[in-house]
Order: sequence, then C-alpha cells, then structure tokens
Amino acid sequence: MRYRGGALIVACWLSAITMSGIALAVAPPASAAPDSTSGQSDSATESRRDAEPGAGASTSEAAEKAPSSPRAGKREQRVAPAAAVMPRKKPRSATAPDRLTEPQRQRATATIAPAEIDTPKNTLDTPEVAAAPTAVSTTAIDSQAAITPKAVVPPPPRRPSLVDLIGSVVLNVVVGAIQLADGPPVLPPGSTVTVGTSRLKVPVGDGRTVQADWYFPKDADESTRLVYLQHGFLASGPMYSYTAARLAERTNSIVVAPSLSSNFLDPRAAWVGGAPMQRAVAELFTGDREALVLSASAAAGTSVTLPQKFVLVGHSAGGTLVTSAAGHLADNGGIADLVGVVMLDGVEPSGSRAVETALAKLTGVNDRPVYLISSQRYFWSRGGDMADKLGAARPDRFNGVSLEGGWHSDYLYGGNPLIQRAQYLITGVSAKRNVAAAEEISADWINDLFACSRSEGIYGAAGQSFSIATPDGTATAVVLPLGPAHRTPLQRLVDGFFTVIFDWAGRNVFVYEPLEV
Repeated sequence: MRYRGGALIVACWLSAITMSGIALAVAPPASAAPDSTSGQSDSATESRRDAEPGAGASTSEAAEKAPSSPRAGKREQRVAPAAAVMPRKKPRSATAPDRLTEPQRQRATATIAPAEIDTPKNTLDTPEVAAAPTAVSTTAIDSQAAITPKAVVPPPPRRPSLVDLIGSVVLNVVVGAIQLADGPPVLPPGSTVTVGTSRLKVPVGDGRTVQADWYFPKDADESTRLVYLQHGFLASGPMYSYTAARLAERTNSIVVAPSLSSNFLDPRAAWVGGAPMQRAVAELFTGDREALVLSASAAAGTSVTLPQKFVLVGHSAGGTLVTSAAGHLADNGGIADLVGVVMLDGVEPSGSRAVETALAKLTGVNDRPVYLISSQRYFWSRGGDMADKLGAARPDRFNGVSLEGGWHSDYLYGGNPLIQRAQYLITGVSAKRNVAAAEEISADWINDLFACSRSEGIYGAAGQSFSIATPDGTATAVVLPLGPAHRTPLQRLVDGFFTVIFDWAGRNVFVYEPLEV
C-alpha cells in the first residue's frame, strides 16, 4: 500500500513536471492554436464567447424556465434549428422531462443560387443603349461574386513533433503508473453490489482494449438500468469504486466504469479528451452493443443481457467526454435510448470545443437533460467554466447545482485510503457531508431521468438553495448559475499560475484530432 501511494504521488508530480516542461520548452506557431482566445479562466469572457452568433450556445432553442418546485410545468419550447441532426429512428415514447414533446415542424432549407445575369432586353424597358449589355453583365458578375459563399477547407492535420512522440511515451508511463497504483476496485463496507473486472474493446482507431469495472446490483431484473461512468484526467475506474457502487445500489443500475488513457499527446488522439475516443464511446451504444455485452458477461462470469435505456455520467474531463458522446449519439442514431447526462464537476480543456458542439446537437427531438454538480470556482474546475457554458447554451432552464465549499474531489471516492489522501492533497480535502450530498444528488437525478419525472431530485430557480441532510452533517446546494470565486490572494496567484500553463497547453499542445502519421 505504501508503494502504491508513493507511486501515485510520484506519478502525479511526473505529470505536472511533464506538462510544465512541454509548455515551457516548445511553443508551436500561433496558427497551431485552435483559438488564441479560448480557454480563458475568466468566466465572463467564456460566457460572452459562448453567446456569440454561431457558437453552440446560440443553437439551444429548447430552453425552459427552471421551475421553483419539482413538479412545476414547462414553458413551450421552440422548434429546433435546421442544423440539428435528426436520429435515424424515432425516439421511444419514454422521454426525459426536459425534452421537447411536440413534433418538429418541417422546414425548407434556403440555398443561395448564383445571381442570374439578365439580358439587356430584360433589364430596362427603354430604348437600347450600345454599352448597356457590358455594364449589366459586369454588375451581375460582381453581385454573384459577392454573394456566392466560398468553400472553407479545413487545414490538413499536422505531423507529430518530437515533443509529441517523446512526451507520449512519458505520459504512457505516467498513466500506467497511476493505474498500477490504484489497484483493483474496492466496494464500500456493507455494499450489496457485486463488482467484476474485464476487458472492453473500444472502437477507436484499429480497436483498443481497456480495463472496465462492472458493478451489478443485487437481484438485477428487467427493471434494472444501465449507467456509464467515466473517470477524469489522469485518473482510472477503480478510483471511483465507492462512487460507482453506491450509484449502482441507489439507482438499481448496472454501472460500467472503463479506464481510458489520459495521454493528451497521443498522435491518434485516443485519450479521454480526444474526439476519436468520444466518438468511440458513442459507438459502444449503437447496434447490438456487442463489445459492452461481451465485457459485462466476462465480468459477471455468466451471460448478461444489458438494459436498453442508459444514462451517461462523467467526472472532470469525463464530463466533457460523456457530453460529447451524447452529441455523437445524435449523429449515429443511438440517442433514442439515452435518457440524460450527469456531469460531476465537468471540465473541458481550453482548446476543446466538444461541449458546445454537442449542446448544439442536443436540441429539438434530440434534446436531453444535461445536469451538472459543480465545485467552487478554482483551478481544478477551470474557474467553473462548465457551469458558465451550460448557462450560456441553455438559458432559462435548470442546469444543475453547486455545493457550498465543494472541491473537485467530492465525486472521486474509492476504497484505497492512500490514493484518496493523494487526491485530496492535489485538489483539496473534501468535506464528508459534500461527498455524501454529491452521491445523493446524482443518484436522485439518475432515478428521475429513467422515470421521466422530477419526483426525487433537487430542482429549482436560479440561486435557490437547498439543505441536504447526510449522516456526516448538512450540506448546502445552490441552483446554478455559479456564484463568484471566494479565494485568498495567494490561492488566486497559484490558480492563475497553473491556469496560464494548462490553458496554453490546452490550446497549443493537446491533441484533439488524429495527427498525420
């Protein structure tokens, strides 16, 4: 145990040194940055950017006023924009509470046609003038050139640099050390859940096999549900073993927690923050779900039939992954069985646009609730920008809550005490009442999503607070939007230092799409 705890701390410091070294040693050209202004820690700047025309925020037209009580009615929602991708099959009748229920109207798509060049006889009903044809033709051509849109050709993928190749090897070692240190999943005392570990083939690239921990509730039957739980950056599935087991027990759900790579320099972008991995997770839930069924059966030691309906849950960078996967499910037709998304202090790297792209797709008939439990504004929550993004993309509707005095580690709870202490050392020591409250809030939301109701969870108007009694004391949850940061000058200085480094790396170093290899 001492070896594992020490290995984790060494791995975390190696990761920090690697990140800082990459950021300080090599600065790619400005053109390599996806957006030189993206990823600012100032939440007001994020909100303004997300609210600009063309951003994902402006496309969410399924907004509803947040009800002040669990059973408050919904405001009539507008028809989704024409850009929304329609599913290949009609969603089933069981719909989430925030979903549009009226059929979508058919819309004609306007197309800009080339300007028609009139002949002199059609331009003016006056005697002909010799020079008129040339003048009219020139004007028409100029008009056509002005209104004809130019095709935008995306830049070709860059080739991996020496830093990418060497850094990728180092990060693979760091990730391997973390997964070695955390050990197998451990159940909380008195749990009625059974846990098993198997291999899961993820359809990314030529196929990648990862570890997956499966939590099976006692006496599972046809009423049992399915929950996908995704860990965050530089973490693994077993670090969430208590969280996963309690979700399985409280929601009567089979919970699967895969351990994915955090190698942000992988030339194939097959990591938790890469677009190929986000698309691959969405593909797991299409068709007969063979990869999931085989993995679940291997973990259970017997043939398993998985429930059809499912909820996506993700912590930190895993919150970005599951939200992005929901958007891809709107593309591949698998969204009919998705009932909602729950983010546990979701975090998106500064150079990523996955969340706003996904929220732009989750409108109209593809609208799904996306709920967030947020920590306070500080470095590990990227200044609380996920709460700001949801508020900008989905104004006037309930998007989630924040926990007073909450830390990023409130949702990351496992059975290895040394690992847990190391996590608290890095992200802040969680109050036990907030850990218990986070479990209760997320479980109640999940139950409501499956039941298409609002009978158990916390919902309310912006700024409304709720007291949550737990065995470890009373926690306080406040409905989003997130309030201002309450940090000391020293804490602000430290947050600012690491924010500059990680935001720069997120825009210039992290690999979100495959490189040319």
